[in-house]
Amino acid sequence: MRSLIMIAMAVCISFAGAYSANAGEMQDSRQLIKVPKDIETKMLVNMRDHIVALDEIIGAVEAGEYEKAEEVAESRLGWSSLVRLGDQEVADHWAKPMQLMADEMYRSASNFVIVAQNASVEESKESYKTVIQALGKMTSACRSCHEAFRVR
Repeated sequence: MRSLIMIAMAVCISFAGAYSANAGEMQDSRQLIKVPKDIETKMLVNMRDHIVALDEIIGAVEAGEYEKAEEVAESRLGWSSLVRLGDQEVADHWAKPMQLMADEMYRSASNFVIVAQNASVEESKESYKTVIQALGKMTSACRSCHEAFRVR
């Protein structure tokens, strides 16, 4: 199980390296979303918290602490985070396609909670694999939006 996490982390790092190595050569073709400065600030704070939350979820899964992973996923990335972080106020300023992508992240995070709950009851290699797949759906939802849109 630990090897799956190591493989997943290696893949993420290799993608990050591929993008940063070519960053100087790349033209930013993402759609610019213009939002008021106060909304941009809130948005960036929320996005940074999303990255921290993903890191905490990965650590909790690696440690077998599914309840912690579930709590972080739902409260900071799932539907519940719309209230806690004020994401709804920020999302109201986004283009419809961006809102739909955000909805996919919220949905995938809330689905992760269900998958992790099931895995905590039936710990097996297969259930662990399912947790990693659900985690991958969350990160894919984040990545797709970040690849399509920018605020500055």
